[in-house]
Amino acid sequence: MRTCNKNISPLHRRSIVPIASMMSICGGLTAVTPRIERGHFSTSTYYGIALIAVLPIIGTMIVIARYLSQETDEYMRHLVTQSILWGFGMVMVIDTFLGYVVQSYLPHTAALTALNLEIFLIASAIALRIQMGRNQ
Repeated sequence: MRTCNKNISPLHRRSIVPIASMMSICGGLTAVTPRIERGHFSTSTYYGIALIAVLPIIGTMIVIARYLSQETDEYMRHLVTQSILWGFGMVMVIDTFLGYVVQSYLPHTAALTALNLEIFLIASAIALRIQMGRNQ
């Protein structure tokens, strides 16, 4: 199984599980929230749902910060930091593009912009994999 890489550290392995679970929570919220009819709940309930949607993102940032603070290998810390920057860059590019498309042409697809955490984590993981493969 390719996902069970024996070369990654136990710290890296411990950080993957909470990040994957938070990514699935965000994906579930992204799938469920467009099905809620407008005006079905009070305004404060919608603000509560938005706050719940932000919590996995905050949790992911905490897990990444904890990983970077506990990582003793400077090389791995460097690669993970670069991967995070690439992931953030992809989120900014895609979010800006979708923002203009949604605002100008497709006002009914606003739920697509809720995929920021998924785009960030997938792009960061791909960038890390490319960097580790290139530097071996």
